[in-house]
Amino acid sequence: MVEISDRSMAQVGERGGWLRAITLSLVVTGAFLLQGCLAGAWVAMVAVDSTRSKDVAFEPFEQSWVAQRDQLSDAPRHPKVKSVAVLPVEGDPEMGERLATLLQQETALRVEMPVSIETGIVAADIPSGKTNDADHSTLAKEVTRNLGVDTVLVSRVSAVAPSHPSDWGRKAEGSRRLYLYLMNRDGQLLWKDELPFTMATGSTASQEITVQTDLSNHVMQHVRELRLDELGYLPKKTLRTPRRIGILTR
Repeated sequence: MVEISDRSMAQVGERGGWLRAITLSLVVTGAFLLQGCLAGAWVAMVAVDSTRSKDVAFEPFEQSWVAQRDQLSDAPRHPKVKSVAVLPVEGDPEMGERLATLLQQETALRVEMPVSIETGIVAADIPSGKTNDADHSTLAKEVTRNLGVDTVLVSRVSAVAPSHPSDWGRKAEGSRRLYLYLMNRDGQLLWKDELPFTMATGSTASQEITVQTDLSNHVMQHVRELRLDELGYLPKKTLRTPRRIGILTR
C-alpha cells in the first residue's frame, strides 16, 4: 500500500512538473511573439515615417494686424495695390519661393522676386529680427523704388523649438514660425502676421506640390478672414471666362 501511494504521489508530481513546464513554455513563447509584434510594428512605423519626405503642418495664424484705409495717409493716392516684391526669406529659402508662387497663383498682383537685397540698403539685416519699425520702413522705401512696385513682403522664419528626433526612432521634428510684414512704398505697414508651423524632415525628395497647396489654402483662408482682398492689399485673382467665338455660316 505504501509503495502504491508513493507511486501515485510520484505520478502526480511528474504531471504537475509537466504542466508547469508547458505553462512556462507558453508564457515565454507568448512573450517572444508579443515582442516580435511590437518590434514589427515599430519597424513598420519607422519605415512609413521615413518614406514621408517633408511634412509641414501649418497652425492657425497669430498676432494678426491689418491697417484700415482711414489709417493710411496715402489712401486717396493708392486705392489698390497692383504689385509686390517678395524678398528672400532668411532661415528658409524655400519659403520665399512658396510665398511668391502663392501670390502669383492666387492674387492679381504682379510679383517680383529679387534674388538678393542690395548691400547698399541700410536695413538689409531686417530678417535677423533685430530691427524696428523704422528699419522696415526704410527697407520698404528702398525696395519699392528700386523695383518699381507698390508693396514689399518682408518675411523670416525662426526656430521656436530646436529640432530633435521624436520617440521610437521617428524623424526629426521642429517647431518654426513665419513672420510676415507687408509694407507700401511710403514705408507704412499694411499687414503683419505670424504663422506657426511644424516641420518633419526626411531623407527622400520633398513633396513640394503638397506643401505648396497646403500653404496656399491656409493663407488664402486667412486673407478672406482678415478681408485683405477687400481692402485691396491682396486682391484675389478673378477667373476669366473664355470668350465664345461665333461660327460663320453661309
